[in-house]
Amino acid sequence: MISPLFSQVDTISVNSTHKNQSDSLQKLETTQRFSYIPRIFSIIKTDYEWNTQKGTQRFLVRNARLGVKSDINPYIHYQMEVDLSSEGAFRVLNAFTVFTPYKDEQHSLKLWMGYQKPFFSSEYLRNPMKIFFIRPSLVISEMTAGIADVGVIADYAFDNSLLPFNLGLGVFNGMGFKNQYFTSPNYNGRIRIYPYEGFSFTAQYYGGHNIDSNKLNMLGMEAAYQNKSFFAEIAYFHRNIKDKLLHSSDINSSIMFQTYYRFPLKNIKHLHYIAPTIRWDMLGSKYFIDNISFARLTAGVNFGLDHRYFKAEFRLNYEKFIQSTLPIHEDMFIAEFIISI
Repeated sequence: MISPLFSQVDTISVNSTHKNQSDSLQKLETTQRFSYIPRIFSIIKTDYEWNTQKGTQRFLVRNARLGVKSDINPYIHYQMEVDLSSEGAFRVLNAFTVFTPYKDEQHSLKLWMGYQKPFFSSEYLRNPMKIFFIRPSLVISEMTAGIADVGVIADYAFDNSLLPFNLGLGVFNGMGFKNQYFTSPNYNGRIRIYPYEGFSFTAQYYGGHNIDSNKLNMLGMEAAYQNKSFFAEIAYFHRNIKDKLLHSSDINSSIMFQTYYRFPLKNIKHLHYIAPTIRWDMLGSKYFIDNISFARLTAGVNFGLDHRYFKAEFRLNYEKFIQSTLPIHEDMFIAEFIISI
């Protein structure tokens, strides 16, 4: 899951031609040397929001992320990332190392150690540039937000011709950035299979205790397809929180479908593609039997401005709440400019 990291100088050296074996060896040494130079990366999301129900408007910086990552050697990678403004608040996002004790053409074993998100929900694991809507789905904002732990994850990948898969198992102190002792840890399991080219199916589980020390169980199922221009994903999540004081259970389910199609553009100086997007997400009681808390349709379009060393998009979204039990969820028109370096 961690790819080699190269600086801009690396890319130039890799693409240069060499006339003899000596030059090739020198090229390899240069690539390896530069791959260990720390790479600073950042993501900036600046938004304009218009509440079409109330008529109120605002400008905001939704994210201003800054991080550093690099390889120490072919077996050790590290990453640290903070959000200087997560809608106005400072947050430590991750601080972990990845140790690869074994890797060959088919097998890969990696150990992720430190403060990190557990392997739960593909959208939650994506950075804001790869979430192609301006605001995350209800799955993230209402169910998985805040799940970050100090612990270790063992990640095994088997790239075979019959049924490639990834398997991740994690153990953590507890929800939140806490170097605390525990009598029973939080734990996480996730398996993803790739039966056909472009397709993936995922099953995952996260359990233990939430930040209020109430017992927590979450499970999820996902299916996705992706090629060069098209992406579609559907996900279902189920959460059960047992309140230790009230002796009751808060049981919720959520479902989300999202897709985009990227139309490449040629002979336009700055605009490289246009990608219409659409998403349906909703949150409700157990298996949506009793009632639906929120149901939202989001439609938008992304305008891509690609560059060799950074990405930028201008995004337009309209969110229509079909049903909502809370007044904080209202129809919204949002414009955004996002840059990833």
